[in-house]
Amino acid sequence: MPANRPPSRRSKRGETPQERLEVVARAAFECISRTGYLRTQMADVAKAADLSPAALYSYAKGKEGLLTLAVLHALGDGLPDGPLPITPMTPDEIVDLSEKRIAQLARWDTLTAALKAKTPPTLAMLRQIGAEAYDLQSTNRKGIWLIDRLSLELPEIEKMQATRMHGALMSDLTKLIAKWAEPGIVPDVAARNAVEMLAWPSMHRHRDAWLKPSADEAQIRETALRQYAALLASTIRKK
Repeated sequence: MPANRPPSRRSKRGETPQERLEVVARAAFECISRTGYLRTQMADVAKAADLSPAALYSYAKGKEGLLTLAVLHALGDGLPDGPLPITPMTPDEIVDLSEKRIAQLARWDTLTAALKAKTPPTLAMLRQIGAEAYDLQSTNRKGIWLIDRLSLELPEIEKMQATRMHGALMSDLTKLIAKWAEPGIVPDVAARNAVEMLAWPSMHRHRDAWLKPSADEAQIRETALRQYAALLASTIRKK
């Protein structure tokens, strides 16, 4: 058996090598997305994955390998089934992969239409703008959590975040508000307030340690969209 492959048989816990790789990827994601790439140590991920540090090196060759596994797990791209430890991606490769995913998912059809319209957006349109953002964030929250955290540490990721992800939505929403703003409204502040209003119910509540709503997902989404639409409507002048 090649030295760079972990044992092919099941572990004492009944896991296959691929299942153990998924455990490592999930542990790497949790550690890096919460603590950051620079502060996360191999020992932290080994503990989270319930592996020895030596065993961890069979799956990821250093922190670069752990980052690659975390990114693949967060973006849902599937993990490699080739020789292990995996070949790490560079920051530029992570950006390329992330941008491909953004191009597939980040569609703001209603916001785009509202920007082109010659009349102010209706309350129903504002709600739909929120719904598109809410659903994308909720479905892809792992990737957003990880990219948000990495953007604080890796310049390549920070640039992508500012131009393609959070920054792109903020820019378009700011333009919409500026186009129809009530007197005294600061468009970029209003846009940021609206974006943050959706962030907790769509994403961050899943990690909130002390506030666990008793309502179901549909009720939480409905509450968030009503508040979001009302907030935006308060910034936009009537016809």
